[in-house]
This record gives sequence, structure tokens and C-alpha cells, in this order.
Amino acid sequence: MQTGAIVYVSPTFDILGAIVTVLVLWIVASIPLYFASKVVVHDRSQLIRALAATLAGAIVFSLFSLLFSLIFLPLGFLIGFIGVLFVLMIVYHIGAGRAFVLAILEFIMFLVASLLLALAGVALIFIHLV
Repeated sequence: MQTGAIVYVSPTFDILGAIVTVLVLWIVASIPLYFASKVVVHDRSQLIRALAATLAGAIVFSLFSLLFSLIFLPLGFLIGFIGVLFVLMIVYHIGAGRAFVLAILEFIMFLVASLLLALAGVALIFIHLV
């Protein structure tokens, strides 16, 4: 008697699925920054800039927070956040104050969108099956 079925998934499909998932998540994560930049930096607000800032910000935050969290966990978060501010300053050609406002506004827009999706009953769960 057979208790379960073995399903074979080719490695190519697995890699392609991972690439598509990363690209979709990258675009979705860039949308709050795009709309926040429309408010803060009107003329330089482009989706391509939001995509670049999201990718660079994620890399910088991850590296800085990883390195400095070995010393003291809150320090890693703070240095990572400062790194993201520098990324926003470079990508959007703005000062530190506007970069800070942009980061906070992006975070607020992300929270509001998440709350609306949760209230609408839409569950976004990303599961990677091995």
C-alpha cells in the first residue's frame, strides 16, 4: 500500500522559481519607496530609482547590520539604517534630512499597505519548499 507520492521537481524549475520569486519580491518591496519618493522628491521619483535604492539599501543594511551586530545588536541596526540613508541620499540626490523623511514615510506606507492587505483578508506568505 502506498502512503505518499514522490514528486520530482527539476533543479531548473527550482532555480527559475527562486529567481521569479526574488524579482517579484524586489518589485513589491520597491512600491512603497516609489510612492514615498513621489511625496518627498517630486521630480526625481522614478520606479527604476526605487528599484535601485531598494536593492542597494537591502545589501548595505544586511552587510552593516551583520558586521556591527557582532559587537552590539542595536548598533548593527543603527549603522544599517544610517547606511540605508546614505543609499537614499546617493540615489535621489537629497540631503540627510530628506533621506530620513523618505525612509520614515516609506516605512509608514509599508505598514499601511500591510494593514490594508491583512484587513482585506489577503495573506502573503512566502514559503520556499526545498
